[in-house]
Amino acid sequence: MLIPIGTDVQHRRQPFVTYLIIGLNLLIFAMQWAVERSGGLTSQTELIRFIANLESEGQLSSINFHFWSLVTYQFLHAGWMHIIVNMIFLLPFGKAVEDRMGHIGFALFYLGCGALGGYIHTLNYINPVVGASGSVCAVVAAFIVLAPKTKIHVLFIFFIIGIYTVPSLLLVGFFIALDTFSLLASLVSETSNQTAWAVHLVGYLSGFIITFLALSVGLIRSSEFDLTLMIRQYRRRRVMQQHMSQTPVFQNDSKTTKHPESEICLAIAEEAMRGDTEKATTHYFQALSEHPSLKIDRRTHHLIGSTLLQNNKTSEGVEVFERYLSQHKEAKDCPEVALLLAAKYARNLDNPKRATELLKAYTKKFSEQHQELARKIESELSE
Repeated sequence: MLIPIGTDVQHRRQPFVTYLIIGLNLLIFAMQWAVERSGGLTSQTELIRFIANLESEGQLSSINFHFWSLVTYQFLHAGWMHIIVNMIFLLPFGKAVEDRMGHIGFALFYLGCGALGGYIHTLNYINPVVGASGSVCAVVAAFIVLAPKTKIHVLFIFFIIGIYTVPSLLLVGFFIALDTFSLLASLVSETSNQTAWAVHLVGYLSGFIITFLALSVGLIRSSEFDLTLMIRQYRRRRVMQQHMSQTPVFQNDSKTTKHPESEICLAIAEEAMRGDTEKATTHYFQALSEHPSLKIDRRTHHLIGSTLLQNNKTSEGVEVFERYLSQHKEAKDCPEVALLLAAKYARNLDNPKRATELLKAYTKKFSEQHQELARKIESELSE
């Protein structure tokens, strides 16, 4: 059993809505449990029968359909394990998503995705459905769009018990694959399965699409870690790599007098070209300690800096690209590198002064494509 217990995402605001939703679910289930133990619809007490009837009407069913039950069914659960699993998943993911969407936005997103999943269920199945699973799955998918490169702390229980940290994409991908397999198995099985797997998958899909679109149109402010920015950075790296592939790598001219720094630069460039960028990076920093003025070629410089940033070694990556700006001042991609550095200083390194300096120095050199991102960084710095 894998139980998510936390993420490495830092929050700027208290997740009041997440706590409220969990509290309401637990309170309503406690009432369900008490009413059931008191006889439910067959109870001798009129109040108990009244509450039991409300719970029955609150379930979502295509046979006895009410529009308001698209919301109420999300707060009813079939048993202790049902509600415990849902709330355990909602807590870590809900806190991170609410922090990015805001309290009202998160509440509307949670209820809306749950309602959509429930409605799709009524179009395909006649059995009633209860539970927050569709809503929670949507929140999990939203988390992946907003923070795909983060890690999740999980409690692993299987013969041994331990807490491990795994990549978010890996864990969520595992649960999506498990739900998909369970849905396919239920379709070919002759026995009836009460779990609404389709609601889970619709939750994942709707949560992913809605969050991605909200990021794309600016309803949710982009961050350094979300999926849309990763895609844009990937495209920029591809363009940069294509551009740099046309630039010859530092070549050793045997006709000239050999110099220790030249030999070092050539060795680092060859390591990077072979794809061993980690070795090239280590070699580069070791060489800098002995030769502070060491100047490697532009292509190798980019490979080392990009590798460090991709491995979340932001400070080291920024240092490498700062040297790039100072050593390759005439390079055509200096404005793009400066914009990348400004974003890192503003969003990761808490150095607004240097971010502002870079934006001012290159503001007239930014392309139209990058002007929007520059303005966004400036607005973040002014907050």
